[in-house]
Amino acid sequence: MTNEELIHEFFRRSDAADVDGLLELFTDDCSYSTVLLERDLGGKAELGDFFRRNLGGLHSHRERATNVIVEGDVAGSEVRFEGISSTGREVALDSLNVWDFADGRIRRIRVYADTAPVAAALA
Repeated sequence: MTNEELIHEFFRRSDAADVDGLLELFTDDCSYSTVLLERDLGGKAELGDFFRRNLGGLHSHRERATNVIVEGDVAGSEVRFEGISSTGREVALDSLNVWDFADGRIRRIRVYADTAPVAAALA
């Protein structure tokens, strides 16, 4: 799978709430960071807990990467997230994701987004 295909596969598995499948895409020393978290997550166990907690709190969601630019083992993509919370509220978020790859897997994802609209929708 190419690095761009890994990005699209990540969102396909996320949309399916396939956490075990998501984790298969990551290296053992993976990390994930977003302004939604107080610190970076490291390793598959922490990422798995995060994905299960967040995907489990949604009634439905759809996330897509657009404008993907890959340069070797680094990529950037615009991302559109739309979902419905477990309480029925609509949630939408645009972000910029920066991806690092190693050995044909995702090593790190950094998510840059304005989370104020999400916080307002869920308040």
